[in-house]
Amino acid sequence: MVKREFTEKISEFEEVLQKVASDIASGALFEKLPPSELLNKTEEYINRLEDLAISTKEFMLILKPEKAYMIKVVCKNFTQTLTTFKDVLLQNTQDPLANSRLAFEQLRKALTDGSDFLFLMREVRDDPSPLIEAMLALKKASETKGPIVSIQASEDVQPLIKYVLSRIDEFRASLMGLEKKVGEMKQIMRELQEESLRILSGEAKAQPKTDKDKNEKEQLSLSNFKAEEKEGDNAHDDG
Repeated sequence: MVKREFTEKISEFEEVLQKVASDIASGALFEKLPPSELLNKTEEYINRLEDLAISTKEFMLILKPEKAYMIKVVCKNFTQTLTTFKDVLLQNTQDPLANSRLAFEQLRKALTDGSDFLFLMREVRDDPSPLIEAMLALKKASETKGPIVSIQASEDVQPLIKYVLSRIDEFRASLMGLEKKVGEMKQIMRELQEESLRILSGEAKAQPKTDKDKNEKEQLSLSNFKAEEKEGDNAHDDG
């Protein structure tokens, strides 16, 4: 169901894109048209291409989630070009034909970006994620043959179920490995924290001892000074 709808949208996208390219090649669309006329001739195509791009992006994210970043970037580039094309034509300006030229450049760029997007669509359609494809096939089998429980022994479904289960086991093993690494990192952090506290505690204990030694030294120096002073006084009295 998903792949069929996706394929239909790809065909429509390609058809609309080719129509725009054909109108440019034939001269039906050209850069010297007034902005309002250029917009009027292309608005229906542009809006449809934008809608198809957004809907096909969702299909691609389902069928090939590991390429999500690329899918989003390519789609954004294409739709942004379409938006810029319309915005330029809608701007108020003293030189309308200059706007038409700028917009026409964006229209040509949209054809290039659209071709890139179309190539990506076909790639995803022809090579979807194996796990996603297996799940979709299993869903289709369950819808056409009844509850999954009743078709578990079917020869055409058994390999599919085994494949899905094996991939689930792989994901579970990866998750367990990740949890183990997280546990190890937490243990390291606890050890570092404990060691840091020990160091800080040792410095705190050492500090009072240092102050005490300093006081003792000061008291000793003061005693020596008083003793020396007393000896001096005695010597003076004897003299």
